[in-house]
Amino acid sequence: MQRQTDRKMHSLARQAKHRITSGYYTKEAAAERKAYAVRRTLADKVVYDKIVDIVRHDGTVTDVIARLIDSSVFDNADEAARERYVLTAAATYRKVKREYESRAAAGNVAL
Repeated sequence: MQRQTDRKMHSLARQAKHRITSGYYTKEAAAERKAYAVRRTLADKVVYDKIVDIVRHDGTVTDVIARLIDSSVFDNADEAARERYVLTAAATYRKVKREYESRAAAGNVAL
């Protein structure tokens, strides 16, 4: 057991050393990671707004996934990537819908 813990610690230390020597912590690299996080947050906000709009204004919706996916991304992807994209969109829809409905039930948002 101790030996396994030592291996994990050694592996973590090796990864940290690699990050330091590869420039992971430079200002430019940090700025790029921050810019990516901002882009990702904006993309998540767009998806969140789409889902809230669907939940608020539509009755029974049968094409939720089609409304959420970006057709240019979907059309240019291979079969495995398409499946991942659709499954991710469905999971995101369920998560955001549950979150929105629980907030609405608590009175934090208007349906």
